[in-house]
Parts: sequence; structure tokens; C-alpha cells
Amino acid sequence: MVAENRHSRMVTKMVDLRSDTVTKPTEAMRAAMANAEVDDDVLGYDPSALRLETEMAKITGKEAGLFVPSGTMGNLISVLVHCNIRGSEVILGNNSHIHIYENGGISTIGGVHPRTVKNNEDGTMDIDLIEAAIRDPRGEIVYPTTRLICLENSQAK
Repeated sequence: MVAENRHSRMVTKMVDLRSDTVTKPTEAMRAAMANAEVDDDVLGYDPSALRLETEMAKITGKEAGLFVPSGTMGNLISVLVHCNIRGSEVILGNNSHIHIYENGGISTIGGVHPRTVKNNEDGTMDIDLIEAAIRDPRGEIVYPTTRLICLENSQAK
């Protein structure tokens, strides 16, 4: 938000960061991308990606950072890191992005079974429902093993 002192008027501009699919780059952003110093990021040689990952790790107090081009890819990686055994189960809200909008990637790519819990109107889930959805590990011969619970701070409404 930009404040303008003249006549005490407030000038605002909406910046929508809720999704990688609605964010539109400005001409300055396009120029920065076109002129960015790049190299092979898979081999760790891309200076722009390395600077971004290093800065984000510092800001968040983490050991390292990893740039991914979309929220969908970030969610998929996060689920697969915790559910690293095919047939694992993740508990998530029935209105969550991972469940509804990410093309079933956790199942298709990762072999992870989603187990949904009803979201409340405000997007939260009742702890009792979450606890009831956790599988008893003694049943792992016939049921998926619960390895992760995903909570969203934005809701797919």
C-alpha cells in the first residue's frame, strides 16, 4: 500500500499473491527475468536461483532453500518428503488445494493416499476429526499408514 501525504488521501494498489496462476509480472519484472544471470540450476550453478534460495533460507532461519516454479510443485515435494513410502496416507481438509486443485498429484506421482477431514466454514478442521482419522499403526497390513497431516492457512473456497 502506498500512502500519499497530499490532502491526506490514501492510494492503494492490490497485489494478489494467492496463487502462481493469478500473479501477473510487470514490465520491470519481465525485464529483470530477461536480463537475469542464469546457468544450470540442477548442477547448482545458477547464480540467480542460488541467491534467492540463500536469502530465503536466511529469512526463514532454515539451513537451505529450494526454488520451485509453482505452489503445486512445492506442495507435492512437501508431501513426498514426509510420505516417502508409497502407500502412505496424508490427512487433509476436504476443501484443501492439495486435494481439489492439484490434479491428484500426491496419488498419481507419489502413491500417497489422501484421507479427508471436513473443513469448517472458516477453513479449520476439528481436532477430534483429525485424531479420529489417524490410522492405528497395528492395521498397517490392511490400511495405509498415516504419515502426515496437512493444514492450510488459505482455503479453497
